[in-house]
Amino acid sequence: MFRNSGFNRVAGVDANGASGGLWVGWKKEANMSLVMSCSNFVILLVKKYNGLPWYLVLFYGEPNTNLRRAILLELEEQITILEYPYIIVGDFNQVDYACDKLNVNTNSIQGAFEFNSWRLRNELMDIPFKGPRFTWCNNRKGKRRVYERIDKALSSKDWFSYFPDTGIKHYPIQISDHAPIELDLNLTKNTSKKPYKVDAWALEHLECIQVIKETWRCKDIGSPAFCVMRKLSRVRQRVKKWSLDKK
Repeated sequence: MFRNSGFNRVAGVDANGASGGLWVGWKKEANMSLVMSCSNFVILLVKKYNGLPWYLVLFYGEPNTNLRRAILLELEEQITILEYPYIIVGDFNQVDYACDKLNVNTNSIQGAFEFNSWRLRNELMDIPFKGPRFTWCNNRKGKRRVYERIDKALSSKDWFSYFPDTGIKHYPIQISDHAPIELDLNLTKNTSKKPYKVDAWALEHLECIQVIKETWRCKDIGSPAFCVMRKLSRVRQRVKKWSLDKK
């Protein structure tokens, strides 16, 4: 089925009933080969890029926090024997820090200490991203809505010595509860400066709505059209500042 979609090379693990399952498809021209696959990650060897072989690790973190540590240790066992630079991309199902979660209560992030300890032990680097900060939403309403950055990329400590312009593109959350993300080895080199845009999630946040209401109540002197333009300009500046503070 996946070959019919345009990929002539596929690898992965079947789902267990309605849960799990992991696959990757690529074209022959990508010059990749499968190293290993299991239910939570697939390791591919990219035979040469910029004159250097490297590994692409596609990862799916365990949703059950009680099982997460075992999966991370299994991944650790594999990446410690890789002989070339590697990058791990995927859904880690784990928030690192409070700034990567937006909801009413962000005081406690379950599993963050263990995950960050694992990352530091393996000297993994966080790949910078561009686009909306949050990559997952629980799609609930009002105060029950939660946004998190759980889709990300981590690399070996020598990665940026060979691929200094690597970055991740975050796309908006639309059909799925996850945002698509894209690995780009030349992101910081090729990205042109674009006008700032407020993320869609900000306009649904109660705190942002309150900022807009308070700003709009400010009185201006002049014609009705002039006052409206002043209010719109002030609202734009305040919402931009609020969203940047949240990032």
